Amino acid sequence: MRDALTWLQASRESDIASLQRLLQTGQLLTAVSELVHQLQRERGASNIWICSHGRLFSAERVARQQEVSACLQQVYQALPPAVAQPGYSRFCHLIAAALQALSDLPALRQQIAEGTLNQPAAMAAFNQVIRTLLNLVFEAADTASHPDISRALIALFSFMQGKELAGQERAIGSAGFAAGQFSTDQRSQMVALIAAQEQSFTTFHQFADDQARARWQPLAQASRDIERLRRIACTGGSGEASGALHWFSLLSARLDQMKQVEDGLSATLMLRCRTAIELAEQQSALPLTPMQGESSFALYVSGADWLPGAATLDSDGLAPQLGRSVLSLIGEQSQRLQQQADELAAMRASLDERRIIEQAKHWLMQQHGFSEQAAWQALRKSAMNQNKRVLEIAQAVLAVAATLNT
Repeated sequence: MRDALTWLQASRESDIASLQRLLQTGQLLTAVSELVHQLQRERGASNIWICSHGRLFSAERVARQQEVSACLQQVYQALPPAVAQPGYSRFCHLIAAALQALSDLPALRQQIAEGTLNQPAAMAAFNQVIRTLLNLVFEAADTASHPDISRALIALFSFMQGKELAGQERAIGSAGFAAGQFSTDQRSQMVALIAAQEQSFTTFHQFADDQARARWQPLAQASRDIERLRRIACTGGSGEASGALHWFSLLSARLDQMKQVEDGLSATLMLRCRTAIELAEQQSALPLTPMQGESSFALYVSGADWLPGAATLDSDGLAPQLGRSVLSLIGEQSQRLQQQADELAAMRASLDERRIIEQAKHWLMQQHGFSEQAAWQALRKSAMNQNKRVLEIAQAVLAVAATLNT
């Protein structure tokens, strides 16, 4: 009996340790969310500065850099100890990749200031830094072991990804309006970015709580002004001379409103982590002792006579009388863990689909020099032409990639 109770208690304590690590991860992701937002603002200011050939947003660009630096300190403070833990290797690797990308920011800013990077290259560099940070959120969602917290993480990641795509849309739109026309590639990228945003926000809506969905509802449809300018950008129409700044202002206001929804998602994540820890600690504090006087079953010696009074395995060391209270505790724990496993399996299936699509996009970018938006557009167009899901096309692309590699 003591052995069973010891391992049941160990199960409870392991659950608490896992939740505490999720809480620590949530604190890091909250800081990452703020850093990504400030990087998006710096990217936007840098974009306008480049497109105006240094005439606009000089002061704003410097101010955004200072805000990013302040957020960086918060991320550094929220980093978990660099200590080896089972099942923690990939997350540590992604932290290392993110820190390396962030360390390259001063060089990126210097290149922008010296004019050695054009607008697409500078924006691509910012996009890559932000992508490494979003990878941390995705990994946390993919490995979380608590369904409610996993749902909060998937909602947060999906929303952050949609918001990042909106930021990229702002950058490409600003460049096109500043130039007075949109190239064929820019129009294609705009169409792809709008479609990808819709996909991300649909996933967010699926996993978010009612309060988050209510906060998002007024923003779900872009304003009439944004839609009007989108039509100009996507169809190659001519825009007014002040279109770049007007577009930038509209999209920036929308991104700032999105950040408020994102902050609510981060708060929900932290609340769920703390609530789960509190409940687990309360359960762990309950005594794990069998109740006396309850009916129980006996373990019979192999080969013994199955008649009243037959010998049963009965010793203090083995304690064959398993009280209902202990069986109930073990059963409840097993049922809870199985329910969590089922829910997590369903959520991870959704994440696996996203990972396959991302891998296919990455391969197309490497092999054909596509931008991320162009790679997504190629997958989407192929899926429409063949009347298949994007996932099926992505799987086919990866199969071709595997064949070529061998």
